[in-house]
Amino acid sequence: MQTNSNIAAAGLAMAASAILSFIDNFVFAVSQEAGLWQFQLFRTLFAVPMLLLGAHLLRQPLRAVNLPRLSLRSAAVSIGLLIYFAALGTLPVAQAGAGLFSAPIWVLLLSALLFGTRLSGLQLLAILAGFGGALMLLQPDFAALTPASLTPLGAGLFYGLGMLLTRHICAQESAPALAMGIFLFIGGAGLIMLTAVSLIPGADTAGPFLTRAWVTPTPRFLWLTLFQAAGAVVAVSLIAQAYRIGTPAFVSVFEYSFLIFACLWSFFLWGAAATPLAWTGIAVIITSGLAMSFLQKRDA
Repeated sequence: MQTNSNIAAAGLAMAASAILSFIDNFVFAVSQEAGLWQFQLFRTLFAVPMLLLGAHLLRQPLRAVNLPRLSLRSAAVSIGLLIYFAALGTLPVAQAGAGLFSAPIWVLLLSALLFGTRLSGLQLLAILAGFGGALMLLQPDFAALTPASLTPLGAGLFYGLGMLLTRHICAQESAPALAMGIFLFIGGAGLIMLTAVSLIPGADTAGPFLTRAWVTPTPRFLWLTLFQAAGAVVAVSLIAQAYRIGTPAFVSVFEYSFLIFACLWSFFLWGAAATPLAWTGIAVIITSGLAMSFLQKRDA
């Protein structure tokens, strides 16, 4: 039974990754119109009605089964994502992304430390291989590492913790409720930060994406944000369901498919071809995912 759940969870995780990697190709266009915090606020304003409608049509409850536990999980995932976006303001995308995709390593460590999960050496090796493949694909500049370069690892830590909590303390929550928790937390953070950067002396409406103050929304910004919100609602709901029904350490491997889809979308949309090292990383990622799947079946 658990094996079948893990297979279904892997499919959900890959579908979510395909959607997220597609919509993320247009974040640069959003950055030309407004700042990060305004984008997060408006994305939440668009996403919440979609979640309400979706939950109604699918007849899935939005009410939290355990509000404190859902709030804890929402905070962990949201903080991880916000650290990742904040890191993009000062670090290359490769370094920030490498930190976020350390999440499976944290899932393993936290599973053992918090929940006493016993993991075999082969399972650990499969996760490490997947992370190594991600680094090959992202190709961070290790020669230019600074203390600030370690900040994105916090994104991986909190994101991994949130996914772990999904399975262990929020398994009874519906996918729409899990998704709503993330959007409300990030939207609230967006409102607070947008107010802060807009009210400080010398607020800049044409500054960096991370610290840009409020600007009058343009039709292009609204359409791009609506597009982002729709894709994010579907993807976040899928990944929440994946971690709700699957084993966290297993599902986390298939989130690496985000990197594979990102390369494919970049090629199809912009004609940007991946390097041989990147394709080697993709092969390593796929191999690690298959190995983890085999180990899960063997241990089931």
